[in-house]
Amino acid sequence: MIRLIAAIDRQRGLARHGILPWHIPEDEQYFTDKTKSLGGNVLTGATTYKITYHGPLADRQNFILTHDETPIEGVTLVHGLDEFLRGFTEDLWVAGGAKVFEQVIKLGKADELYLTHIDADFGCDQLFPEYEEQFKLVEQSQPHEQNGFHFRYARYAKTN
Repeated sequence: MIRLIAAIDRQRGLARHGILPWHIPEDEQYFTDKTKSLGGNVLTGATTYKITYHGPLADRQNFILTHDETPIEGVTLVHGLDEFLRGFTEDLWVAGGAKVFEQVIKLGKADELYLTHIDADFGCDQLFPEYEEQFKLVEQSQPHEQNGFHFRYARYAKTN
């Protein structure tokens, strides 16, 4: 099963100039807990990996989608997304960025979305792709609040 995981604002915003415009440690722990579960395999784009993670995610198998052939210690490089997804038979978490999310959804490979909905608009320039027509809400948490941010965890399943 392929699951996408992201925190988004009211406008589906993911980041501004490549950086998360919020700091919610509870959501960071949620991300860690989820991506360590159900196989612990995580795919990210090269830019997200470099800007956000600063190294392999601990206790997970890291896959980085990139055109660069330069090896990165502790990760497996992926050069063709469609080919990788067709051949990957284990559970997989896709953790960004915006272009990777968009490609996985366009390829019809996303089975579930794990979205943290942050009740704010941060003027993000990188957006999570539109998903409402292809996925239905199946589970949602009660509201949470941390550092002045109000948010909910939601899980969506593919409709077709």
